[in-house]
Amino acid sequence: MSSGQIEGIVLQKIDYSETSLIIKMLTESQGVQSFIYQGAKRKNKKGNLISPLAILSVNYYNRGDSDLLKISSVEPSVIYKDIPYNPYKSSIIFFMNEVLNATLKDKEESSELFTFLKSILEILDLSDETANFPIKFLYQLSKFHGFYPQLDKDGLYLDLQEGRYVKYLPNHPFYLSEQKSKLLLAFSGTNFDGVNDPKIDLATRRELVHDLLNYYKVLFDKFPEIKSLSILEATLHD
Repeated sequence: MSSGQIEGIVLQKIDYSETSLIIKMLTESQGVQSFIYQGAKRKNKKGNLISPLAILSVNYYNRGDSDLLKISSVEPSVIYKDIPYNPYKSSIIFFMNEVLNATLKDKEESSELFTFLKSILEILDLSDETANFPIKFLYQLSKFHGFYPQLDKDGLYLDLQEGRYVKYLPNHPFYLSEQKSKLLLAFSGTNFDGVNDPKIDLATRRELVHDLLNYYKVLFDKFPEIKSLSILEATLHD
């Protein structure tokens, strides 16, 4: 029997029985990994810690009789101070979680992605300037899927099919206006704490989120409609 300890970010939990859960996590060293947590719903097992994008330290073992690793205990690796009590930040968490589940594959490994997500989740929890967080999340996440927008010399328009800022208007409808392309370029050079974000109105903020989701639809086969978008939009603010 093998055993170990690993840090992971919760992507999904599924009821397995009256007391047990199947948990999918993005782990620090093993990529996307699924676990079974028997008895998780009992009070002494701390199953209430398993929430979307919670960052946990997991003790596990494997007897070799299943592909699923078995969790023996969980502890919070990062304790969120504001996210659980802030409706806007909670809506961002649900949105990020749904996008990640739509784009990450089982067994996919990326320690850089884990480090990136852990870092920005901690910033989200502590920052007071989070209005543009979903825009920056979608933009920067594209880097880990290999389609981070490239910039041609004097590029003015983001061509969503090519994943490039191009100088001339594309001959198809899948591109952003010069104004919105300029805004996205500006956001790409800012940090997630929101301190130096360009000023935009609520309508433009919503449009940019939709534009980036359309970018994902162009480049991902069968990218689904993001159901949590409506909840996010209800809490988006100036």
